Amino acid sequence: MIKNGLIFSFQKEGDEKKMQEKDTITVFQMSLIIMMVIGLQNHVIVIRPLIQTAGRDGWMSVLITASITLVWGILILYIQKGMNQEHLYSWLKKQAGKPIAFILCLFIYIYCVILVTVTLKETITWTSITFLQHTPIIIPIIMMIILCILAALTSLRTIAITTFFLLFFVVVFGFFVAITNLQVKDYSLLLPILENGYFPVIKGTVYPGAGMGELLILLFLQHRFSNKIRYRNIFWNIIILTILTIGPLIGGIIEFGPKEAGIQRFTAFEEWGLVSLGRYVEHLDFLSIYQWLSGAFIRITVFFFISVEIFLIKNKKLKLIPLFLISCTAMIAVASPISDFTFYRILKDYILPGTLGFCFLLSFVLTFIVIRANVRKSEKRGPAS
Repeated sequence: MIKNGLIFSFQKEGDEKKMQEKDTITVFQMSLIIMMVIGLQNHVIVIRPLIQTAGRDGWMSVLITASITLVWGILILYIQKGMNQEHLYSWLKKQAGKPIAFILCLFIYIYCVILVTVTLKETITWTSITFLQHTPIIIPIIMMIILCILAALTSLRTIAITTFFLLFFVVVFGFFVAITNLQVKDYSLLLPILENGYFPVIKGTVYPGAGMGELLILLFLQHRFSNKIRYRNIFWNIIILTILTIGPLIGGIIEFGPKEAGIQRFTAFEEWGLVSLGRYVEHLDFLSIYQWLSGAFIRITVFFFISVEIFLIKNKKLKLIPLFLISCTAMIAVASPISDFTFYRILKDYILPGTLGFCFLLSFVLTFIVIRANVRKSEKRGPAS
């Protein structure tokens, strides 16, 4: 009986290790996940505050942000090489000590909580406004959270495969609305350029920058990659995210004008209201429901997954603890009687600038730790040589 028990336990441990080794994805699959996760942020959430801040020159803010991010991407690659694809928490414990590792990972967990809450709040607000006006908001909140938790408890590979199939139709519908609305676009609304000077353009870089900063998830999940990250991977991710931001931004301005687009709560969704095929085919905005819910589902799921993964929790029952905490926080915040106007002001003035600042600060802290680790290695090699 003892021998059988020992054999069973060893087999169980071996199976768990094999499962962990199998739960890897390619950098290409991670790029698809980034398109969905950050794409929802830059394609939908940041458009209104960007137009309100930079006006018709918002596209210039996006290009400036992209240029800065291309340089910042070198920093991400430097950190990733310094970590040598090791788990972030394990690497921090070795290089900075357990207390600092725990504190930094705790801040990353709080960051995930904020992003999940914002995504869920924006999604529920949109569904309540558009097609679930008479449904108590607690119902879609619970349904979305349960689905995302179940998905997060599977594996990163499962999430990547799901993303691949969902993203295909998201992209198809995106091209469909862009091409169909060519008949109502007025590109003269993009002129004059810099009518309010440079300052609004520079100030507007905060909002697409908040989305670009989420590229740090490459560092949070890089130990799950089956191949190494190259700068060209980061480069193309930034280019794609830039296109995903400029598309609905310019579309909203040239279809509605900068003033009207700045008033609209969800400009990207309003663009679907203009879609028509001839005289008899209209009201195709239901296709945007698929786009939004697919993006929200993958985005929340990935940040649920990171909130568990960041602390190296392997026990399935213990994984429920951080997921329960983040879910309760998000549910309370979303269901609280805060007006949409108040939430939007908080999002625009505090959350988006705050998350951008956190991403850049964390990247510089990690860079400092990598430099310190490299100096220690060189000092150890010195006497030997």
